[in-house]
Amino acid sequence: MIDSYHMVTIEERKFPTLLFISICYILGNWLFKSTVVDILSLFYFGYGLLLIFSYALLHFKIKLSLHTSAVGGLIGFLIYFSYHYKINLIILFSIFFLLSGLIATSRLRLNAHTIREVFLGYTISILSQFIVYAIYYII
Repeated sequence: MIDSYHMVTIEERKFPTLLFISICYILGNWLFKSTVVDILSLFYFGYGLLLIFSYALLHFKIKLSLHTSAVGGLIGFLIYFSYHYKINLIILFSIFFLLSGLIATSRLRLNAHTIREVFLGYTISILSQFIVYAIYYII
């Protein structure tokens, strides 16, 4: 199903994306049932939503940088985590913003993605985390 670990073609990205969607929702459901760490389940639900968007965009021949999506999703989670618990994570944010810049730069320097793919991955991942957090408080 996959010719190389670079997953150059869009068709090679479809199965791993579906696999990770199911893993995210299994982990999210498991953590949500545990009332101690239910906010951590939102992290996995947010990644699952991001991967659903990513899979949908694959049908339009648009691929996202999943590396920048991963760090963007983590930053999105940390934003609402710090908001929810009213704690200051400014040093952690600084570290992860620098890390996200390094990851985005490396994806561009390796010619693995275009600027659009990197930006879309980063933006959609942060938005998916916020969408999941907003839904959590509507329900």
